[in-house]
Amino acid sequence: MNSVHSHRQYKLLPIGLSHKVPALVAALMASPSGSKVAVAAAFQVLWCQDSLAIMTGINPDAPIGTKLAFVSGGSGILLWHRSDNLAFAIIAGGASSIKPGDSVECKIRGILQVLDETRGPITRKEYELMQAPAGDSLYGAVVNYIGQPITEVDTPANSAAVQKHKSKTAAVAALNAQQQGEEQQQQLKRPGVMTSWEEDDGPDIAGHGIDALGLERLKPLINQQVAMKNRDQITESLFTGVKALDTLTPLGRGASLLVIGPNGSGKTTLALDAIQGCQKGARIRCVLSSTTQTAEQLDRRLKVLEAAGCLDNTAVFFAPPDATLGTRLATVMAAAAAGERIRDEGGHSLVVLDDLAPLSDAWDKLVLALADLGQEKLREGLIKDEAGNDVALSPQTEQELVDYEGMLVSGAVAQRRGFFSILFLRAAKLHSSFGGGSMSLLPLVPGRPASGTKAQIDMSKYQTLSEEQKEKLSAMLEKKKAAEAAVMALSVGPGEVKTETVEEFISIADGQVVLEPSMNAPSTSSEAAVGPVPFSVNPKLSITRVGSRAYYKALEHLAPQIRLDLAQAEDARKFATNQDDPVLRRYEAYSQRIAAALQQQPGEPVPLEELVVILFAIQSGLADTVQPRDVSAFLAEGLDLLRRDNAKVLTDIAKSKQLTAASEKGITETFKSLLQQRGSQ
Repeated sequence: MNSVHSHRQYKLLPIGLSHKVPALVAALMASPSGSKVAVAAAFQVLWCQDSLAIMTGINPDAPIGTKLAFVSGGSGILLWHRSDNLAFAIIAGGASSIKPGDSVECKIRGILQVLDETRGPITRKEYELMQAPAGDSLYGAVVNYIGQPITEVDTPANSAAVQKHKSKTAAVAALNAQQQGEEQQQQLKRPGVMTSWEEDDGPDIAGHGIDALGLERLKPLINQQVAMKNRDQITESLFTGVKALDTLTPLGRGASLLVIGPNGSGKTTLALDAIQGCQKGARIRCVLSSTTQTAEQLDRRLKVLEAAGCLDNTAVFFAPPDATLGTRLATVMAAAAAGERIRDEGGHSLVVLDDLAPLSDAWDKLVLALADLGQEKLREGLIKDEAGNDVALSPQTEQELVDYEGMLVSGAVAQRRGFFSILFLRAAKLHSSFGGGSMSLLPLVPGRPASGTKAQIDMSKYQTLSEEQKEKLSAMLEKKKAAEAAVMALSVGPGEVKTETVEEFISIADGQVVLEPSMNAPSTSSEAAVGPVPFSVNPKLSITRVGSRAYYKALEHLAPQIRLDLAQAEDARKFATNQDDPVLRRYEAYSQRIAAALQQQPGEPVPLEELVVILFAIQSGLADTVQPRDVSAFLAEGLDLLRRDNAKVLTDIAKSKQLTAASEKGITETFKSLLQQRGSQ
């Protein structure tokens, strides 16, 4: 197309009622008896369940997040284009009335006509995107994904919204009773449903009819990723106050960092600590999506944030565990939308997703449903190749290798990675020309990473072995591999994500924190049932691809050395021939001191200046004479002494974010004084 604007003519044409086509067609084709005549199957629902749908005929140029209108009056959101003729969707309203065979169409705001001198008239559609609440009134409140407060969760913001709703409802009822009579009063439309939801049924979630919060700012519920040219390199730290995370896998502003662990490993505890820690200094805006806890459990956990003064700066999107899968996925997406609004206005946000299971569960359910539809059904003109010929989905075509972002993967894997990426790639640090804001993601993943089983050994390289020996060795390795796979399969607990999917998430995200299984893990899948759970980070499996760029200056030399020291201790254990070797015992004691130094109590995030002091004391050998079991108490005493006798050291580190020679001297003198005091006792 010619790029010179003088050769084009633009005109945005309103399309009137064309976005209501399914409903109009149904009305026009109704028989006198009221029964509906079958509508042409050009745009129809193939499958619908659990507030999810598979459709055919959806406009291939419609972006994800486009609003959908069903002939039944229901509403939906375009979730993913499976092919040019096949699409997935979230059903938002009227799910009970939607059935296979119903017509569906994208909602269009207008048609853009472009006149090009070489190609002639070109028509483009401008689609209407489903919006999510993202305004400041969300902060301090707990809402569903359309912004209606959850009355079962008692926060000041929720209580104020409920009281306002009661007053408004009483006033409206009195006015209607006086002016319109009881009959018209009963026909009043339920107040408070978000303006984006125009269908009579409204969304399929309990909102109690309360006015939605956050409508002063809107963002697309499912948004396109930020273009690479509009992004900036991640070079700023988002300090969380979680010692192990900030030391081993620093979170950069604009990065996505997974928190992986089985049930009861402390993922939610870590996330809530991170919300507290990142607000102590920088006052980062935080957003939390909760889809694993009941309202009562969430209420108890949020009391911790309220007591710490962090709830007023945190927006919480909630869906109970028994909500439909589509509703839980929309709740996750709404949290990301709220964080994007802060980012796009030049601010910095941290979005915690508790948890990520709705994303993988939705994909698995839709793909299985697609397979169950049958090849004959799918060949009815639903999927076509570039020549326009019908194409059937088969295991053979799904396993064919394709080029996806420079990697050769199967078609099925490419589709799954693309689907998962619609959420992960929403995390971004914007270029300064676009405000320089950032949105960081901290998704919680219930599950375990791979065990590290090695690839198949090529027996042909071992020429000194007989064929019989090779066969025995190969059989032994296969047996071991099968046993490890069986253990991993059995280790997937209720509500946990498959290891294969966990690995897929790892390959897309910017890093991961892996938590060790707790010896006192609760039997339930939600940690909220038993309160805060102490967590322990696996330093070997926890990595970040952002690297040292995400460290503050005060940590960029201390923290990487900790990882190196732990790796050396691991090698010493692995290759030691004598367990009583003094070198090995020295490494063991040192790694135990590091582990003790990185432990922390739930609900007690550690500020930057204190973490710097802790790491410097360990690396400088100031704790070498302290037994590992006493290290935590020793470091706490040293910090107390530093606050009392040399508080300027902590103040200087907090202000400059650097560790100067003067600060190092002050820390050393303080801890040596503590050692002398302990030695004289």
